[in-house]
Amino acid sequence: MGVRSGLWGYVLLVLGITSLAAAAVAAAFGERPELWYFLGLGAVSSCLGVAWIRWGHIPALSPREALAFVAASYLLFSLLGAIPFLDKGTFLDGWFEAISGITTTGLSVFIPEQLPRSLVFFRSLYQWIGGAGIVVISLAFLLPPSRAALPLYSAEYGKENILGNARLMARRVATVYLGLTAAGYGAYVLAGMGPFDGLVHVLSTISTGGFSPFSDSIGHYRSAWVEGVVSLFMICGATSFPLFWFLFRPKGWREVIAERELWLLLGVPLVLGVMIAAGIGSFGVGLFQGVSAVTTTGFATTPTSSLPDHARWALILGMVTGGMGGSTAGGLKLYRLLGIAALLAWTLRRAWLPGSAQVPFKILGRSLALEEVTELAAYALFYLAVLGIATTVLVIMGYPLSDSLFEAASAQGTVGLSVGLAKPGAPVGTKLVLMLLMWMGRLEILPIILFLRKAVRMR
Repeated sequence: MGVRSGLWGYVLLVLGITSLAAAAVAAAFGERPELWYFLGLGAVSSCLGVAWIRWGHIPALSPREALAFVAASYLLFSLLGAIPFLDKGTFLDGWFEAISGITTTGLSVFIPEQLPRSLVFFRSLYQWIGGAGIVVISLAFLLPPSRAALPLYSAEYGKENILGNARLMARRVATVYLGLTAAGYGAYVLAGMGPFDGLVHVLSTISTGGFSPFSDSIGHYRSAWVEGVVSLFMICGATSFPLFWFLFRPKGWREVIAERELWLLLGVPLVLGVMIAAGIGSFGVGLFQGVSAVTTTGFATTPTSSLPDHARWALILGMVTGGMGGSTAGGLKLYRLLGIAALLAWTLRRAWLPGSAQVPFKILGRSLALEEVTELAAYALFYLAVLGIATTVLVIMGYPLSDSLFEAASAQGTVGLSVGLAKPGAPVGTKLVLMLLMWMGRLEILPIILFLRKAVRMR
């Protein structure tokens, strides 16, 4: 995509508005150094964005070009988002925090209690922006109708377009996103969080990001009521957003109840909760951690490093599994695992039937073409291969195998639970490996490959 494309203007405009919102928080709390950083970044980004939109053009995009653009836009957000952190650490530290935010991961190399409130707000707002999708927000509120719309929507939320119009679909997804955020904020304040803490936490919950203003995360509150409310909205963030829109249709609740992927989203954390509770003696803690892992949010009520090995393994399974497609959750996603289960069932049935028998692939009562099943299985293998390579690299760097696997699964699944590899003063190599995993995990690998291929060809 050329630099004259007006699409870059919309990305910069979103960044500018985000920075100016953080500047308002810095002004409210009297944080002068951060105020100037945010004002400068917001003003420059907004002016450049408006100019780019004014003099650029909106090109027609192929699906491959749209995927590459989305990958590049997340990279741009992370690079520019590092600037406000320069007063608190190195550029690499700021870049790590910004890419962790925009990819909705939640791994951190800062101690949150030592950060100004404006930076705490900024990184959670980054997660909220990244969860909704920079491109989807542009589609919903800013971008005029064009041939670019459908490929950009598909690049963020897949090929499903249940309303037949990408821009309208994006607006309705954004409406659901805003509605859940508002409802979550009200619930958090009623549960006992302060107005600022409630805002920061709800931005990180609906986006399944997991940033918290406290090092001990949700465990800071020591409240079963807070944990229950947070668990509910973590589930909401990992539920397919178009599914919520069915609730506004006559008898649409029947379609929601019939969604088997949703029942898996509710059932898998229960199983993981039992596995974790078997070793720590608390089903409440186990269930919360199971929900946090499967929804890929990354909130915690107990230090992950203190959990026994079998509990960590349960969390790894949850982080790799992930939530529903069309949500802010990371991981492999439940529908892909169901597709692999359908492939295994098909293989077993074929083994007992004549070679000429026609056995359809079925998932959730729907028949799939061989090409679709192959794509699901291929992506799962690719995902696990990347996880294996990253784990091996971390082991070579000197980390224990179990810790390397856990941290790699957390970064690639955009979860944010940590056993201590991501921390203040972490080695440069560790940060770079985890940053690459976060970027690839948020965008599901293919956009990164397309972007890198396009970048190499431009040299």
